[in-house]
Amino acid sequence: MGKDLLGSELYEAHYRFKERRSNARFFVVMLLVFLFFFGVRVYWTSTFGGVEIDGDSMKHTLLDGQQLLMKYSDGGKDAERGDVIVVYVGNYAECASVRSGFLIKRLIAIEGYTVKCVDGQVYIQYAGCDEYEKLDEPYAHYRSEYDKQSYDFGPYKVGEGEIFFLGDNRNNSCDSRYKE
Repeated sequence: MGKDLLGSELYEAHYRFKERRSNARFFVVMLLVFLFFFGVRVYWTSTFGGVEIDGDSMKHTLLDGQQLLMKYSDGGKDAERGDVIVVYVGNYAECASVRSGFLIKRLIAIEGYTVKCVDGQVYIQYAGCDEYEKLDEPYAHYRSEYDKQSYDFGPYKVGEGEIFFLGDNRNNSCDSRYKE
């Protein structure tokens, strides 16, 4: 009796049904895999982006031509003092020479802080404090001791919704010192 079923129409119909079901499962699994990777890609590109270093303003920390992965932030609210940040400056005439409109700099101060530099040493007066605190900057680079001593600015009070940033290669940097 078993041999009679092997060649029967019922057996052939059952076999074709199983084969179609197997093919359908394969395509559903492939669709789910595609959707998973597409979702990961959308998440990745909306959260992170790539940037290439163009210039020497961060020399000795980041080199010209290096490629970095950056994390997008909601208005910089995640950034902390000392972080390396990417800032859009396309609206500022002082930075018209920046081809991409973006700068890669170091975050020095946030709103409410006051910043000054005396003989190449940056000082910060935190919001609500009367005294300036010397900023430890092992990443800061100057061409010479003379250049360091002539690198003075400020005091500059960082306004509401603003940040203050400097390049690590201080003598070769378009940064917050040039703000209108």
